[in-house]
Amino acid sequence: MRTVMLVTRSSAVWLQCRALAGLTIGLTALAIAACSGTNSTTPSGNVLPAHTDVRLDSDPSPTPYPYQFVTVNDPASTFTRVLGIDNLGQIVGYYGSGTPSDPSHGFSSLTPYAKCRDLNFPLAVNTVVTSLNNTRIVAGYFVDNSPGHHTFGFMRNRGIWTYYKNFKTPKGPLSVNELLGVNDSDIAVGFYTDSYGNDIPYELANGHYEELRPPGAMSAMATGINRPGDVTGAETLASGVTEGWLLRNGTYSQFSYPGASTTQAFAINHSAVVVGSYVDRAGTHGFILTKAGSPSGQIWQSIDEPNAVGTTVVTSINDHDAITGWYVDGSGHTDGFVATI
Repeated sequence: MRTVMLVTRSSAVWLQCRALAGLTIGLTALAIAACSGTNSTTPSGNVLPAHTDVRLDSDPSPTPYPYQFVTVNDPASTFTRVLGIDNLGQIVGYYGSGTPSDPSHGFSSLTPYAKCRDLNFPLAVNTVVTSLNNTRIVAGYFVDNSPGHHTFGFMRNRGIWTYYKNFKTPKGPLSVNELLGVNDSDIAVGFYTDSYGNDIPYELANGHYEELRPPGAMSAMATGINRPGDVTGAETLASGVTEGWLLRNGTYSQFSYPGASTTQAFAINHSAVVVGSYVDRAGTHGFILTKAGSPSGQIWQSIDEPNAVGTTVVTSINDHDAITGWYVDGSGHTDGFVATI
């Protein structure tokens, strides 16, 4: 672990979000650009938690939340994704596809989302801001400027950047660590990639890494953690199927959107409402899942941004049920969004 004090304006840019098994799953930079949210449940030591398998056979319920959508875009790019939101409505994400001709930048923005502030790890080649909590901590990952182009997780606290690398991460070029979620106790979740190319999920608290073990997972990510310490993510099984998982009160459960070929969970709020995306014959859609860890009474809501053509992904939800995400429009551009009830 290393702490970096920011003393000059960052010129770093971002890398496009990494996929799971081939799937879509703060010196602060002051550049301003126009643009259109407790204790862990992870067991200690080597004791594995009990787990249940929860998979729904019922149909999705009627839409319980009537959302109003606002598109959030940087005018200099045709690629924007919003990845996190706190309880005051502040959002984080990135813009730019991450190619040499379209470098990408992490950003934050406040309602009404008319301006964005760049957040780029010092001297990094690429930066992605994936999440934020309600105590002014942001988390994410960046690619360094060394010949090996290593990917590290980071957290930023009031202008101080700290980067993280799980000690189990293989040495050598193109090593990967990503932090994808952080709660109000500053406990982060993410994953590293092992020497076989599999993603291994973990929790990070006070510099200590605790590996998570979703049952049956060949490869998995931990993507979100709420205030009580419930963790959610996505896992790929030996069969090649990808589904969502939840760790709550020491118990793992798995879930898939009814009729979907792929389900990925990305975030969870204080009420244990989970959001993510699923794939069916019509394309990729966002979802909201209430009572995710219950074997009965679960409520699914499908989310399609009104301007989307084939792809909508919901990436975060705050404690007021405001959601964020991104979609692909009719011109093939990737646009961020915020939606409120």
